Amino acid sequence: MKGDWPYKATVKALLAGALIFILVQCKNDIQQVNSITAALDTAQMTGKDVELTRSLNGLISVRMRSPEVRQLQESDNTFEFPKGLELFMYDTLGNVTSHMSASYSIYYDKEGVWEAKSNVVVNNEKGDRLNTEYLVWNREKETIETNQFVKITTADGIIYGDGMVADQHFNNWEVKNGRGVFDIENE
Repeated sequence: MKGDWPYKATVKALLAGALIFILVQCKNDIQQVNSITAALDTAQMTGKDVELTRSLNGLISVRMRSPEVRQLQESDNTFEFPKGLELFMYDTLGNVTSHMSASYSIYYDKEGVWEAKSNVVVNNEKGDRLNTEYLVWNREKETIETNQFVKITTADGIIYGDGMVADQHFNNWEVKNGRGVFDIENE
């Protein structure tokens, strides 16, 4: 057995040297690390051609349609709508009071906030139309608002502004830094 001892020591030395060589040669390629972590940052749940409704006292108050929805963070129920969505708001008689569409949206359930981005359009029952690139609907406050450029088309003219705030049905609204073309009747 004593004759085997130098052989075992040599094998151990070679294995230790190989391990050190491998560890020294290893380095993190940032692109490879990013691609691996991006794969880990995927949706928890996805759905196609989704329609959801929210009701109060048995009456539909909001209906949402989207070609795709992804639940991003299960712990706080964050939902992404990468292919856009449509929201319909209803009154207590079941009539649509406003309609919103956007090319992209994300919903933060914990905060009760929807963010709509890109080609955002809101119409109300009076026929007023809002066009903007960014809009936030706060479900709890029952408001919609933006601090970006807006164009509001009404029966009386077109109003441009650098933001606006309105009730969630887009009936009562206020434009920031408003300007535009209006039809004025003389009495």
